[in-house]
Amino acid sequence: MLDLEAAGIGDGISEVIVTTKSAAGKPNAAPIGIISESTEEGERRYFVKLYRGSQTLANVLATGKLAANVTTDAVLFVETAFDDLSAACFTEFAGLPVLAEANAWIVFTSKLVEERPQYLRVQLCSAAVKINRKEVRAINRGLNAVIEATVLATRLRIVTEKREREVQRKELERYAAIVAKCGGLRENQALEILRERLFKDAPV
Repeated sequence: MLDLEAAGIGDGISEVIVTTKSAAGKPNAAPIGIISESTEEGERRYFVKLYRGSQTLANVLATGKLAANVTTDAVLFVETAFDDLSAACFTEFAGLPVLAEANAWIVFTSKLVEERPQYLRVQLCSAAVKINRKEVRAINRGLNAVIEATVLATRLRIVTEKREREVQRKELERYAAIVAKCGGLRENQALEILRERLFKDAPV
């Protein structure tokens, strides 16, 4: 069995950037959580929730595969949530596009196990793993706050009710304060990109 923990995928939900390709071969990248669950027999199973209308879901349905890119680069999480990356950001591993600067790549095959109105739950089976570098880094609250702010921002883009939008904007500013206090250069750059894209894309 492939050692996914050594590649950075632990218990609970591991935030990664998932890369896929369309049937025509076009690469796509998006931040997604890999869900790790233990069976009664002690086996580890992995899942993702892929939302209807997303390019990631369309690509996985077309090819049956995805790659998890393990990285702590806050800017990449924000950029892939809002924009398409340039071709220069990708390389190839085990037949899939992957992020050239990622610390590790895990290629999964997929199996649809549940359909919900908003998303499909897909079980993952690891097919190939490559660890490019083992990064030793202390926990940084700024990075965690960027991840939470990015998740919130993607939801905020589709919220139309004024009161709810105001509540979420205040929550976003709470995360921004943590980034300002605890984050480094990349975390603060990521937050600025997030704010620019949210202001550009979200309804007033």
